[in-house]
Amino acid sequence: MQNSMLEDLKNIMKEGWLEKESRVFKSWRKRWFVLTTTTLYSFKAEKQYSNPTEIIQLATVSTIKSCQEETNKENTFKIDTPDQTFYLQASNNQEKEAWIGAVGKAMVKLNLKKKRNDDDD
Repeated sequence: MQNSMLEDLKNIMKEGWLEKESRVFKSWRKRWFVLTTTTLYSFKAEKQYSNPTEIIQLATVSTIKSCQEETNKENTFKIDTPDQTFYLQASNNQEKEAWIGAVGKAMVKLNLKKKRNDDDD
């Protein structure tokens, strides 16, 4: 796993600080998020790419969208996967939109690549 993650981290599309709501305590914690062509990782420290606190495979993401009404917090968005919904908060609206756009674009690229591979079979 570690090797494929290190290989994946050569393809960073976007990275930066976001707050993430913890599953158990529902408290918000600052995490360094890294988006690659296939995965969204979160780490406890900036540019310390080991022991991710979350690994979200983009292939499993069904939707990513703003969710201020749900969280009652500014600049929040959520990422839905079959197993879990991740609630994230950016420092401002521009940053939130940039993350939603970057993840959305990565998902589209991944789906196109998968479709091309499926067509080749």
